[in-house]
Amino acid sequence: MDKQRNETVRLDHESKSSLPTTLSKWFIEDDATTLYTRTIFYKIQEEILASCLEMQIKRMSEEVDGVTHFEIRDVRVKDKLFKVFVSMDHAVCSCKKFVMCGIVCRHAFCGLKQIGVTKFPRSLVLNRWMQTADSGTLSNLDVVTSDYFKMEQVSLKLAIIWFDFCQAVDKAGVEMDRLEHVHNTIKKLNTELDAYDGSIVGFTKKDHIAAMVGQQPEGEVNILPPNICKNKGNYFKWLMSDREKAINKSKKRSRKCALCRATTHDATRCIKRKKASVE
Repeated sequence: MDKQRNETVRLDHESKSSLPTTLSKWFIEDDATTLYTRTIFYKIQEEILASCLEMQIKRMSEEVDGVTHFEIRDVRVKDKLFKVFVSMDHAVCSCKKFVMCGIVCRHAFCGLKQIGVTKFPRSLVLNRWMQTADSGTLSNLDVVTSDYFKMEQVSLKLAIIWFDFCQAVDKAGVEMDRLEHVHNTIKKLNTELDAYDGSIVGFTKKDHIAAMVGQQPEGEVNILPPNICKNKGNYFKWLMSDREKAINKSKKRSRKCALCRATTHDATRCIKRKKASVE
């Protein structure tokens, strides 16, 4: 655990004290360097480069209500067109990579570049990939909205607030005057928030599920968690890996021919036995 904590501190310091090298001239890549951790940024950078070099736009519709529809061909995927819906602050692709992995795909980046987006859309930035992920999460907060279907927007707004707050603290540095100004501003904001009227409700696990699925479960939930399964066998017998099998096989004494002591055959197929029978 000490090794993991030390590695986490080292990576956090690396992400906050330096910026990775950008490989394109697109401003959205420069914005990504200040948002993501170093490991995730390199994955995002790979998608950005692929969107510039490996995408072919087959069809582009007119802008309707701020949304443009693209049909994009990936040179690495044959006989398939990806449908992308892009606006200035969001993008949705038929490959569903953002839904599965939480990383914007190359097809979405291609559409964003085509309509002239220069700043990374905050709706496509998940809090767990940000440099400020450990600063604040929904699990640490009891004050949230009671509208279950708006929790995705709430999570996005919380991530933006924490990012802006950390930027303000970084700009203050170690100057006591600047830090005192930030502290006084926070205390003044707390005083103003205390003056608001309104009921405060908690946010449960069901509310998180409703925010992801899009529907609040009705009635009593009778689904129980599955029984624990040990996939490595029990105490007396376990599944052996290929390496263990090879080691045991090398330790096993091989059978030898009783006549010539060779290991490639037994006594019934030995040449000496055949010669003796002929004589």
